[in-house]
Amino acid sequence: MFPKVNQNIMIDIHSADKTTRSIIAEVGEKEILIGFPMDRNIYGMLPEGTKVDLTFFANDNKYKFKTEIIGKKNDNMPLFRISKPSEKEIIKVQDRENFRVRTNLSLLLDDKELHTINISAGGLLFSCVVDLDLKEGEEISGTLVIPSTQKRENLPILFKGQIKRVSIAQEKERKQVAIEFTELHKRDQMKIIQFCFEKQRQIRLKEKQ
Repeated sequence: MFPKVNQNIMIDIHSADKTTRSIIAEVGEKEILIGFPMDRNIYGMLPEGTKVDLTFFANDNKYKFKTEIIGKKNDNMPLFRISKPSEKEIIKVQDRENFRVRTNLSLLLDDKELHTINISAGGLLFSCVVDLDLKEGEEISGTLVIPSTQKRENLPILFKGQIKRVSIAQEKERKQVAIEFTELHKRDQMKIIQFCFEKQRQIRLKEKQ
């Protein structure tokens, strides 16, 4: 399972204890070409021989492999060359169901505006007042609003789902509701994955500070 061209990736630099984002430009037989890091301060930290971990998503799962910088290439834009691993060296890190990020996003159900507690590509958890009539097993449709990772705008994502769990929160007047997506466009699923990817990167950077 190799990353695809134009796919977003995360790069962990061993020697600098830094994390940055980039993109896959080309996948060859023996090497992979990636774009220069989006963080320009990282440029000088990637000389030939630098050990890095590369993380990407495929089929709603997170994968990771170890590699190193083997050179640079100019092809309309400057690129880094990295060693291509064997498939057995690519490790599955987390299943989609476990890859959740805590985030407070707007959620529209019918005419009610609610807010998420966490989200993943497979579903979400939100909080609401106890009086809101929602039952386990109920089919539901709504709109999740997430910020774009590239533009300063919000992205409305339409979905259909099933309520998997309803539980009373610590605040007795509220409850938490877990929804599993049953209908979600693949394009929108990738938007959620990219958002979770970026959110996790921000959390990791804060933890290193």
